[in-house]
Amino acid sequence: MWKRLLLLAFVLGVVAATVAGAWFHSALWRPVSTGAIDMEIAQGSSARSILGQLEDHGLLSSVFAGRVYLRVLGRGRALHYGHFSFPAQSRPVDVLEKILNGRIEMFSVTLVEGSDSETVAHQFVALGVGSHDEWLNLVGNVGGLAHIAPDAPSLEGFLFPDTYRFAVGISAEEVVRHLVERFIAVWREENFDAPEPWGSPLDIVTLASLVEAETSIASERARVAGVYLNRLRRGMLLQCDPTVVYALKRRGEWRGRLLRIHWEIDDPFNTYRNPGLPPGPINSPGRAALAAALRPEETPFLYFVAQPGGGHAFSRTLAEHNRAVARLRAARR
Repeated sequence: MWKRLLLLAFVLGVVAATVAGAWFHSALWRPVSTGAIDMEIAQGSSARSILGQLEDHGLLSSVFAGRVYLRVLGRGRALHYGHFSFPAQSRPVDVLEKILNGRIEMFSVTLVEGSDSETVAHQFVALGVGSHDEWLNLVGNVGGLAHIAPDAPSLEGFLFPDTYRFAVGISAEEVVRHLVERFIAVWREENFDAPEPWGSPLDIVTLASLVEAETSIASERARVAGVYLNRLRRGMLLQCDPTVVYALKRRGEWRGRLLRIHWEIDDPFNTYRNPGLPPGPINSPGRAALAAALRPEETPFLYFVAQPGGGHAFSRTLAEHNRAVARLRAARR
């Protein structure tokens, strides 16, 4: 009799294990989502709350099955936070593995050398990172530069141009912090073996932004920096057209064409009216422009103007410069 009872218990145990295994397999390996789903897991969320989120989004049919999977097959891994995207017909087991492995959705963005803060803001707002007003407020907060350029009027010039990869869902504040930290890293690298600085960090970055706006030719950058430094030392107006364009943009008056009348606008960034450097950078200079401003060329030149065939013609005297300007005008007719 007892043998029959043992056999019955064994059979029932096998049946129960088979049913439990089939249920467990069905709960986790059978797709339950009918469409693609995006989900944001907040930092600090518990495993229980994340499993509840998955159930609410139709990605998990049983929180209990999910807890068993994490305990038995999770191998001690923690669930990650961030923005996740799951295609239609995702299996719960694949959903759990994606979160365990931290395969969050990422995006890439390239900030071009010479971009101003308004352009950078537009790029990120278009990607869903912050609003225009939020970026305006963030660019005005210079706390992160206190140890390098405490006199900077804004973060203009310090949002380093580079290619970045960010997690979907990142905040504008976090992005700005990354861009500034990247600037600081590059600044320290370029400043490591630079000669005695000719000015403050803000002065150097401001000059770098003028160099960035004036030329993209590698062999000219340090020379352009040297020309502007010569003019500064002689008390000459810099007369840098890109500063006037920047002044017009920040006043909402830029129409795509610079005219001589614009040289007269009353704006602190107009270097045709105001001596010295402008109050701050006019764009985000790249590494090469920063290096040029840190190591300006010792040059006799005081003027430069674009050449018809590309690049710039550099002159020692105003008479030489006027002849170069005349050649440029003749070539444009």
